[in-house]
Amino acid sequence: MGSRAHTGGLAATAAVVVAVVSALAVAGCAGPGATGTPEPADVPDYRCADEPVPPAVLDGGRSAATLGEHGQAALRGEEVPAIEPADWLVVSESDRWVALIRELDAPQVRGAGDVRTHEILTVQRDVAADAASGWWLSMSGECTLRRDVGEGVATLTLDPDHAPDPASTQVAVLVTEQSCNSGEDAEGRVMLVELTESSDVVDLVVVVAPRGGDQSCPSNPATPFVVELDAPWGDRVVRDAAVVPPRELEPAG
Repeated sequence: MGSRAHTGGLAATAAVVVAVVSALAVAGCAGPGATGTPEPADVPDYRCADEPVPPAVLDGGRSAATLGEHGQAALRGEEVPAIEPADWLVVSESDRWVALIRELDAPQVRGAGDVRTHEILTVQRDVAADAASGWWLSMSGECTLRRDVGEGVATLTLDPDHAPDPASTQVAVLVTEQSCNSGEDAEGRVMLVELTESSDVVDLVVVVAPRGGDQSCPSNPATPFVVELDAPWGDRVVRDAAVVPPRELEPAG
């Protein structure tokens, strides 16, 4: 089904669009020295924060209770929080990098479409250190499980200033860039890279082309964006399909 999108002053180049779309079709790389089961080329990794997560990890992956020598040493590393290994899944384990993930008991709603669904824990080791030492915490915190769209991650809500109109072929959303952007909006850099319409669902994948350069990291304001549908909205549910699983959009507020 054909589709198009527009926003005021949209000026992204075709090269940037191709780069972002290409990111949807390739698997990411794990942390330093990480090993794991290779994924088929047509099954992109998910990501939680900056960590690639192969889909197989979430579908029958092994428990952190089965960690080997390196993984057990990593959990004793500097500043690594105490965990219950049976509650976590192994994303990757090597002599230099260990990554674990678990689903939160309940999603954490942060606002502006930011809903955290998982917790990630990564630990790395100084390669020159003894195998049983030199491990230190790299990252720990809540994250949103997403398809790997590379740079340009954004959260979405429906625009409360434009109530859904069943007869309209336009969906007005608010897009909040997650990368550092010095507290400015993403005008001219918002892109719709995937639109799937069916009789009951409209799925969107929206990204923000990176601004480039050095940016500070205060919260970014939302940017209005309008998606053009091939058929009237009707009573269809609009979802953010960049997150896993796709999540129904709600008005900002």
